[in-house]
Amino acid sequence: MRIKFIAAYILLLSAPGLLMASQYDAFTKDIMQPYGLYKKSLALTSKTENKEKAIVVVEKFIGAWGELADKYANDVPDRLSSIQDFSGKINRPTAVGEEALAMLKAGQVKKAHSHLEEVRYGLWRMRTDAGVVSLNDKVNDFHEAMEIMMGGIKADNSAEHLQHLGERYGQWLAIKWAEIAHTGDSVVDKAAFAEVIQNGDSAIVMLSAVLKEGDASAAKKAIGKVKKAYISLFFLPESS
Repeated sequence: MRIKFIAAYILLLSAPGLLMASQYDAFTKDIMQPYGLYKKSLALTSKTENKEKAIVVVEKFIGAWGELADKYANDVPDRLSSIQDFSGKINRPTAVGEEALAMLKAGQVKKAHSHLEEVRYGLWRMRTDAGVVSLNDKVNDFHEAMEIMMGGIKADNSAEHLQHLGERYGQWLAIKWAEIAHTGDSVVDKAAFAEVIQNGDSAIVMLSAVLKEGDASAAKKAIGKVKKAYISLFFLPESS
C-alpha cells in the first residue's frame, strides 16, 4: 500500500497540469528589470539620433526578457492562470524585441519604436483578462486619454475646437490621472510619486483653463506639461 501511495504521489508531482503555480508577487519582482529595459528601449527609440544606444538597450531587453519567459512559460504565476496560451504570450515580447532590433539596424528607428509598443499592450491585455489591477495599466489608461487630447489639439487649434476638446475629454483625462494617484501604494519611491502626481494635477488644471479660453498657444504648452508629467510617471520604479 505504501509503495502505491509513493508512486501515486510521484505521478501527481510529475503531471504538468497539476504542478503548483508560481507566486504572482515573485513574478512582479522578476519582471521589473526586463520591463525597465523595455521602457528604456521605448524612450531611446523615440529619437532617431539615439539609434546606436537603442540597439544596445534593446539587445539587453531581449536577453533579460528571454530569461523571464524561460522561467515562467511553463510555471504560470497563480494570478495569471486563467490566461490562455500564457507561454506564447509571455514569450512574445522577446520576438517583438528581435523584430525591433532588426528595424533599428536597418535605420528604421521610429518604426522600431511603434513596433515595441506591442509589448505594453500585450501585458496590459493579459493583466486585464486576469483581473489584475496594476499601476502600469492605470498609466496606460491615462496615456490613451492623453493621446486623444494631444491629437485633437494638433489637428485643429481653433478656439471652438479647443473648447470642444475640453468639454468632451477634459474630465476623462482628469479622472484617469486621479485613478493613478489612488494606486500609489505600489510605488517604491513614494516622495517622487507624490511630486509627479502634483505636477500632473497642476498641468491638467492649467490645460482645462486654457481650453475653455480657446488659447491655442497656451494649450500647446499645457499639453506639453501634461505629457512631461506622464513621462516622469512612466519611468518611476514601481513594484507591480
